[in-house]
Amino acid sequence: MKRNAMIGWGVGSFTTAALTGAVGLLHLRFMTDSLGLAMGLAGMLVVISRVYDSALDPLMGVISDRTRTRWGRHRPYLFGGGVMAAISLVVMFNIPESLSGAALVLYVTFSLLLYSTAYTLFRIPYLALGRSITQDFNERSHLITISVYGASLGGLAATSAAPYLLATLGSDRAGHGEVAWALAVLIALGGIISFWLIDTEAGEVDAAGAAVKRDHISFREAGSALRQNRPFQYLIGFKVMMFTGIAVHGASVPYYTRYVLGLSDKALGGMFLAQMIAMMASQVIWVQIARRIGRRNGLMTAALASVTGMFCWFLVPAAHPSPWITILAAFQGAAGGGVFFGLYTVLTDTMDHSRKQAGGAGREGILAGVFVMVEKASLAVGTFIFSTVLGVVGYVSAKNAGVSAQPAAVVTGISISMSILPALLAVLGCLFLRKLHLATAPGNATSEE
Repeated sequence: MKRNAMIGWGVGSFTTAALTGAVGLLHLRFMTDSLGLAMGLAGMLVVISRVYDSALDPLMGVISDRTRTRWGRHRPYLFGGGVMAAISLVVMFNIPESLSGAALVLYVTFSLLLYSTAYTLFRIPYLALGRSITQDFNERSHLITISVYGASLGGLAATSAAPYLLATLGSDRAGHGEVAWALAVLIALGGIISFWLIDTEAGEVDAAGAAVKRDHISFREAGSALRQNRPFQYLIGFKVMMFTGIAVHGASVPYYTRYVLGLSDKALGGMFLAQMIAMMASQVIWVQIARRIGRRNGLMTAALASVTGMFCWFLVPAAHPSPWITILAAFQGAAGGGVFFGLYTVLTDTMDHSRKQAGGAGREGILAGVFVMVEKASLAVGTFIFSTVLGVVGYVSAKNAGVSAQPAAVVTGISISMSILPALLAVLGCLFLRKLHLATAPGNATSEE
């Protein structure tokens, strides 16, 4: 495995985590508490953009599989997608003060669709490149560990450093705009650097050293590859339920700290700092767990740990949240590191399974497309569930965070959305994971052990 490709893979993971972390954590609250949009309307705009986004993913997967350039099939999209993603982040959080009413809604909708397009352009080819970097079992585990480190650093930039900056600059429209510019520079550089360093695909070979087939995949063949890959289907079932729960939980976090615990954005940043440090520190442990009990069982262990962490947020005493919020954030970070590691190692194994079924032909793009499609669709559903719950219980929106308290029913709704509801959804996901059986490599641990 080339060192520069390994580093480039980590930088790409940083890029996607910084982008999705900033939008996922801050944008819904930005729309309700800074722009003054009603919770139901803001949630619906997010859902529309993510449905559009998820519809693009399989198409982008097929397009990237069929692309032929001097830099390979998937690699060119890292450059264009990274730059476009940076632009979209600036557009999302720098909204002209003169806009209001329908014009404001149209602008927000456009910015969300631009972000969705850019994210797809980068994310699908990036995931598809994972298999071309190495086919070795142990090297692949190391590669995913590097990805988790990159994602953790990207998460620190978006979910820890950004809230600290907001607390310093002000959590109004101007403060969000300045933070978006800082993150956009990092995201653009990440896309460019990952394109530059991941240079393995042009000479891609399979595990036996034979050149990879570069046939012209049709949409019918892509559909057949999905239907025949049963392990991939079960992995997708797990991801749908798990990520719907994660979306409900994640959307709740900034509201939970502000309205349930009464904490500032500095506390929010501190929680995510503890979470990301624990995520990085846990990787050595998750690699060893996967070697001992298999990748599938390791993923199951991490998922059940995440369930426990989510549920425990309901028990945090609002009057004295410290040190419990730091402890829980760190615990969830460690569990989330295991989920991240397990998901992407098992995904690359399902790509190997598909290649064997297709006689050596590459199908990574379409699998990555569907993998990300269901992630986005699940996040859309989770955001819709959260915004619907808060709309029903009477959440009060305001411009520039003008509301300091919410009705008791809203506080209860936020607490349940932060804990019990996502925990139940994650448990349902584990039922799919129990059915996943897939050998990864002769003589090594397997996903089903």
